[in-house]
Amino acid sequence: ETAVERARANPALHAVTVERASLPPDLLNDMYFAVEARLRQRILEQNARLDPALLESALAAGRTRVAAEDGALPADYAESLAYVEELRAANQLTPQVLARFLRSGGQTAFLIALSQLADVDFHTARQIIERRELDALAVICKAADLDRALFLTYAVVLLNTDDNAMGKARAYAGMYNELTREAALRTLRFWRARKAMQAA
Repeated sequence: ETAVERARANPALHAVTVERASLPPDLLNDMYFAVEARLRQRILEQNARLDPALLESALAAGRTRVAAEDGALPADYAESLAYVEELRAANQLTPQVLARFLRSGGQTAFLIALSQLADVDFHTARQIIERRELDALAVICKAADLDRALFLTYAVVLLNTDDNAMGKARAYAGMYNELTREAALRTLRFWRARKAMQAA
């Protein structure tokens, strides 16, 4: 764990850490948010090949560490949660509604709804959106079986202040097409461990 913490802070150690065959899967997936796209792809490939029994073992091993990682909730969280729950109860919580939240500046509602649709914790969803980690957003959307057009909509809205937002979003959409749902689901299982620990 200490070596992985050092590696996360030092980009020169990213590749050697991710490529290390003896690195436990839970620690490998902890590196996901710290490494470049090429190494993220390598992590996704390793997750796709992971034996289901080993996956369960890795999730159990990482739960203690994941439980320690928590963040403060935004001031409008309770109000946004109530609204999202109301939409869910009325069967109106759809991927299109998420796009509306994003466009209208309802980021907390978007994050709550995204975390519910993808079954990840709020903090993971917030980290992905705040850092504009579109490859991680692709993992969540693919695992949630959202179509490419919706992912592209989310990407364009998140990149709206960038030059060539549509071109960049299309590049991420290409990555979305290449990502298998199985690899996304396996990767997401590590992220879901955070939600399980938060509920415990």
